[in-house]
Amino acid sequence: MKPPVRLISSALLLALSLSLAACSQAPSPDTSANDPYAGGVSYPWTDQTPTPADPYAAGISYPWTGPSAAPLQPAGLSGDNSLSDLSWTPGSAANAWGPIELNRSNGEKNAGDGRTLTIGGQTYSKGLGMHANGEVSYATGGSCSTFTATVGIDDEVGDRGSVVFEVWDGTTTRLYATPVLRGSDPPFNLSVPLTRPDGSAVRDLRLVVRDAGDGLSYDHADWANPTLRCSSTLPSGDVFVSDLDWNTPSNGWGPIEQDLSNGEKGLADGRTLTIGGQTYPKGLGMHAKGSVTYLLGGRCSTFTASVGVDDEVGDRGSVVFQVFGDGTPLFDSGVRRGSDGPQALNVNVSGVQQLKLVVTDAGDGISYDHADWANAKLSCSSGDTNTLTYTPIADQPYVVAEAMGQVVRGKLYTFGGFDSLKSGFTPTDRAYVYDPDANTWTPIARMPNRGATHAGMTTDGTDIFYAGGYVANASWNGQVFGSKEVWRYNVASNTYTRLPDLPVARAAGGLEYLNGKLHYFGGTNLSRQDVGDHFVLNLAGGATSWTTAAPLPNPRNHLGAAVLDGKIYAVGGAHGQDQNSVQQTAVHAYDPATNTWTAVASLPRGLSHNADTTFVLGGRIIVAGGEVAYNVSTRDVTAYNPVTNTWTPLTPLPIGREASVADALGNGFLYTGGNQPGWVKSGWRAMPQAASSQP
Repeated sequence: MKPPVRLISSALLLALSLSLAACSQAPSPDTSANDPYAGGVSYPWTDQTPTPADPYAAGISYPWTGPSAAPLQPAGLSGDNSLSDLSWTPGSAANAWGPIELNRSNGEKNAGDGRTLTIGGQTYSKGLGMHANGEVSYATGGSCSTFTATVGIDDEVGDRGSVVFEVWDGTTTRLYATPVLRGSDPPFNLSVPLTRPDGSAVRDLRLVVRDAGDGLSYDHADWANPTLRCSSTLPSGDVFVSDLDWNTPSNGWGPIEQDLSNGEKGLADGRTLTIGGQTYPKGLGMHAKGSVTYLLGGRCSTFTASVGVDDEVGDRGSVVFQVFGDGTPLFDSGVRRGSDGPQALNVNVSGVQQLKLVVTDAGDGISYDHADWANAKLSCSSGDTNTLTYTPIADQPYVVAEAMGQVVRGKLYTFGGFDSLKSGFTPTDRAYVYDPDANTWTPIARMPNRGATHAGMTTDGTDIFYAGGYVANASWNGQVFGSKEVWRYNVASNTYTRLPDLPVARAAGGLEYLNGKLHYFGGTNLSRQDVGDHFVLNLAGGATSWTTAAPLPNPRNHLGAAVLDGKIYAVGGAHGQDQNSVQQTAVHAYDPATNTWTAVASLPRGLSHNADTTFVLGGRIIVAGGEVAYNVSTRDVTAYNPVTNTWTPLTPLPIGREASVADALGNGFLYTGGNQPGWVKSGWRAMPQAASSQP
């Protein structure tokens, strides 16, 4: 949620009294009556504290509570991450016309008054709506390699407005600037490496929008799909660099080869790495001038390798091998020639966030400079994210099971479930938000139409969506086993918005948000029969109805779901109901690019009632608790790694639970409510054990 405007000057009050036309309305001929900028009117906004000559004069104070800082620590961030899902650095945001908007255009001077981000007729579900002159910063922690976005003037101002978009390393170095972009221009795509000139990683990403020198009128600037690309995995234990994901690779002759010599200009055309007659099974085959970086996250202690010119060029070639840690030189081999044997190196990389390997020519050109980093290996801390510590959190106001929930911007929102204040199995409409900083639960707006349970629930990082579910009967003393209703809970306004209905009534299925679309799959029909139907609603495209996609194999109910690395996962579930249920081990991954489901590694054992305790944390899918047989809950916590296609056990829950609510928070997770059996209201916060350094 964005910080409110702090101060309104007398000039702004006068401007408000003029009742000027909205600057985001469709363009019309410029007159003082319909130009919101007439007379120099502006609505500057910032989350930066004003600094008068004497900030304490006359007892002045500026109390303010904004979003908590959420630096993007390497251990907690992986893959592609939208900036609109992350907290900016407090005190860094400023905008010339109202607040910066999340997932909306700039709109007018008030928070939440923007529209769907639209550039050149193309809509975007994620992004920042800004206005020149404006800026905002994010702490990246040195863990991210690339920033990408689609930028331009929002269509809400027609063909007017002109701005320049800039990407900065803090306040010191401008990394990129677009040409002047005008309201008539199409969307402009940018991709900026987050590497400083000295090779170290950018730690403070600053986005700036400037007017183009002609004033700020109509300068509504969209950062659409602003994405940080971060290392999907950090090194752990002893690992060869050729087995890791690299960043910003460059090479003087063809691609860098993994576990082969450089060879020729094609990929994988090298030979076994060989230096001075000695062969090596692992390493990098490079060519001067070349470099490659790896994100270590401060977790490694030693880098070792044997370096030299590969025998494939005989006694020709001359190179220099260099190692940098966060831009600081750590090793220089001096000139190595084709007639030299291997040179061993052992480099201390303790605390290094970004490791850079460089090969230069020796000042005589790059001919035959085939350079091998043989058996290049890192020794790193274990980074033990499998050992968890559980700390109790505040109880929910009432015992509840089969509720739904999501974490949004550092708080856990829970909805519905079975009502412990009514007899039998009756849905409730109660909803709450849990603040982990205050350790308190607060009621929020009640769910529409007497609430729900067994609904699919997901988030786009800003709002929360739910679809289908068991709903209350007309007398609110029982349940109906399915619903078509789809709702969006607007977090900022604490309101609900009805969305297009599902084609048919469904419950106990999965709902996930991916690339501007909602996907509902699996679950049961009104007769509680298992179905594999898969429906898609294009939110970004403004769709008014759902379409069909490839059905879920092995139709099942009470399943978990998650999105990781651009794919949707359906995890576990059950065939049948209650005493006749049979828990499933099946896990499937859906690729929207091919509209296909693929079976991946199965769960260690059959599991259901994990619908709201399946989530993504640290590049893995976590499943916490669940039902292993009718009314038999488990303490198991397991993690799926898509890179290795394996499941790993984590520290079990303190007590077996099923039908609970859990979601990732920071580098751990929250867990609350559910059935033990017997509905409960207690919960825990799980945190990984601190990593211990290896010698």
